[in-house]
Amino acid sequence: MLVKGIGLDSSAKLAFQSHAHSDHFVSGEVIFATRATKFLSHLRKGGFYREVKFRKTFYIGDVKAKLYPAGHMLGSAGIKLWLEAGTLFYTGDTKWFKLRTAEKSRFPRADFLVIEATFGVPAFAFPSPREAEKKLISFVEEALDRGKKPVLYVNQMGKAQEVMKILDVHGITVRPSREMLKVARVYSKFGVRFDNIERDGEVILRSYRSPKVENSLSPWELTVSGFGRLKLSNHADFWELVRIVEKVKPEKVFTVYGFAREFAEILRGLGHEAFPLLPNSEIKV
Repeated sequence: MLVKGIGLDSSAKLAFQSHAHSDHFVSGEVIFATRATKFLSHLRKGGFYREVKFRKTFYIGDVKAKLYPAGHMLGSAGIKLWLEAGTLFYTGDTKWFKLRTAEKSRFPRADFLVIEATFGVPAFAFPSPREAEKKLISFVEEALDRGKKPVLYVNQMGKAQEVMKILDVHGITVRPSREMLKVARVYSKFGVRFDNIERDGEVILRSYRSPKVENSLSPWELTVSGFGRLKLSNHADFWELVRIVEKVKPEKVFTVYGFAREFAEILRGLGHEAFPLLPNSEIKV
């Protein structure tokens, strides 16, 4: 999206990148992001990043701005902009509940809200991260008790490290992919340690991009995703998204990604002025 010529997870001369997942990569003369997002992004792409700390005022051109933790993965951020028409907050991908490897999300008051809607319909109601964690550990322990080698399919950046940390807390060793290890090393630079990585770990972690279909997995293989069998998601579910809107208390809401049209319609039914956006559209306030 673009607002006043500033790219919000979109390429522009001056751009903001909310986190280090490749579908949110941007290009520009200057890319504003957190230090963790810069380090993680540089594993896969170049670009001149200007590091910005959470809750510290800075300027993008002549527009005042401030970053807030988004809770989606390490370093993920939402951005608040002070515009002539009022304040605007863009969440990027976000999570209401606290994950083990991401900063706790914060949502400031704003006149306008741009919110992701990846899971923006009521059918998506996830267990809390701690409830999902219990299910994960139960699955792994049952497999190990039966002498099986559990295999977990996860996103290599963000979700893999969350699962690695969960297993670490419970004293279970892991064998991640090389890409997951590279990301984990960056996480360790920011204080997220993993003491359970072994060449012959008890649990095998594989990319969810592997050529597997959910219903073809063996009983000891599991996809960990909002779209998988185990709903440990680093995205907000429908009810979390509603809570975020209520927290920000905007005059107008713009929805983007996933179920943007459906979520905007539901928000209108709840009394909000809400409109869906295409990912690279211009936001007019």
